[in-house]
Parts: sequence; structure tokens; C-alpha cells
Amino acid sequence: MSRKRIVVAGVGNVFMQDDANAGNGNAQPHADEHELDDLNQQSQKIEELMTRIETFPDPEARALMQESVQTLLNFYGDGLARILRLVTEAEAPAQKVYAALIHDSFVGGLLLIHDLYPVPLETRINEALQKVRPYMDTHGGNVELVSLNDGVAKLRLQGSCKGCPSSAATLDLAIKQAIEEACPDLLGLEVEGVVPPPEPKKLFKILNQPQEAPTPRPKSGWTVIESITQLGNGAMKIVEIAGVPLLICKINTHLYAYRNACAACDMPFDVEALKDGLLSCRLNHRFDAQRAGICTDDPDIHLNPFPLLVEDGLVKVALG
Repeated sequence: MSRKRIVVAGVGNVFMQDDANAGNGNAQPHADEHELDDLNQQSQKIEELMTRIETFPDPEARALMQESVQTLLNFYGDGLARILRLVTEAEAPAQKVYAALIHDSFVGGLLLIHDLYPVPLETRINEALQKVRPYMDTHGGNVELVSLNDGVAKLRLQGSCKGCPSSAATLDLAIKQAIEEACPDLLGLEVEGVVPPPEPKKLFKILNQPQEAPTPRPKSGWTVIESITQLGNGAMKIVEIAGVPLLICKINTHLYAYRNACAACDMPFDVEALKDGLLSCRLNHRFDAQRAGICTDDPDIHLNPFPLLVEDGLVKVALG
């Protein structure tokens, strides 16, 4: 069975996210969030129907349906290829149409299904990594693409990110998310230098502290944080984004974001908690904001960091 047929069975994961093209200087029209939700529902329906076809007891009927779908897919794929060829061969005004097509999240997903997307996978991976490098640089780390073979990318964490207790969070919230947005056709991802997060360890637990109900996992993607660009150097601000309490601080012109909860006692930080690069809770547990929130008294304890991204004058955070 051809690769196209295999991709169609996973079409629900192919549509590209608009953030993958943010900041590229092309203010192209794209599907809004509601449109993408509708399109993803349709794609999931297609996937369900394809799964049902696989369960047909009659092998001849199953093969006929699969061949019909494959033929229809090839038919529309050839049409898409012809559209792109006509646009690229046309005069200059058509280039705007071409740019709008390839940067549209839905059209980009269809082009990926048919192996027509013009930007190579390796290029898109490197662009995605470049997007998160400023965040990793603030923590003294980096990431590089080691290899790309048979659709599987191998990455390596460098600097302080290698072996850091927060490396798993960095991988899930920053690196994986950026790559998934730009490269939904990537078949696999392997990363060197990631250590699993340690079991929660508390130096002190507040007695009779009310237990908060677990909050739903925030929707993946980058969320804009308002009124942060004007934050002064050495200052911090406490905000809540999508139900997640955050503290944002600025040290040596770099922004850092952590969950607003002391990793040693669970108490929230006060607005005056930042001094000389250290965050101190009311019980004087101190954490180095520039070193992934590691506790100065116990290196096995660290704050819960969130990736930040400054793009087009906006500050964005990845929560889920």
C-alpha cells in the first residue's frame, strides 16, 4: 500500500498550525481556530471511516473500497499539483497566491498528504528549532538536529539543558510542540540528553492547606501574555493564563516563566519575591530563576518552568 494511503489513515494529524509560520513576514490569510476545529473534525471522521473499511469481512469489498479511496486521492493530488504548477509558472502577482496557499494551515496539510509541500522536512525542523532557541538560550542551553533518516529526526540537547531536571518539560512544551506545528508529517522524534522529571519532593508541606482540584490540561499552542513587554529589568509579574497561575520575571533583559507555586512548600510567590535573580517564597525557599528554577538549598527541587517566546513584539507562553 502506498505512503499516501498510509498518511490518509492519519489525516487528522496532518493539518499544520498557523504559529509555525508566524513571524515569516508573510501576512497571509489562514484558517482561524474555529475553521481548523471544523476541518479537524472532518478529518477525524475520514479516519474513522477508513478504520471501518479495514474491518470489512469481505476481502474483495475491502480491497475495492481501498482502491476507490486511493484513486480518488490520487485524482485530487494530481489536481493540486497542477494548481501549484500553474501558479508558480504565472507572472509575479500569482506569487502572492502561491505564498497564501502554502502558508494556509489547511492547504498546507493537504499538500503534505500528497508530498507537494515545497519546504523540505529538514528545513522545517531547523526552522522550528530556531524558533525555540531564544528560550533555551536564556537557560544556557541549546538543541541541534543530529540526523533525519526515514522520517525520524534525532535531536541532541546541549549546555545546561542536557541532563537538566526540567529537560522533559522543555522537550514537551517547547521543542516537540514547535516541531509538531511545523512538521506534522514527521514520523518520529528521538532526543538525547533528556532526563525524566524527578518525583515531587517537598522540603516542607503546609499543614491543613486546602487541596485544589486538578485543573484541565491547557490547550496546546502558544498563548499571548498581555502587558509583559513593558516589564522592567529585575521585576516580576503574577498572571493567570488559561487557569494556570504564572509568575513572569525579567532578568538581564531575558524573560522567564514559572508556575506560581513554590516547589518546596506549594505556597504562591509574592510580587516582591524576586531579588538578585533569586525567587524566594514566604518560607524563604530560594530558587535560581536563570537556572531553570533550581532550588539553591536542594538541587533535586526545582520550579515548574514554561517556555516563553518573543515574536513580532508579542510575548507568548506554551502551557500544554
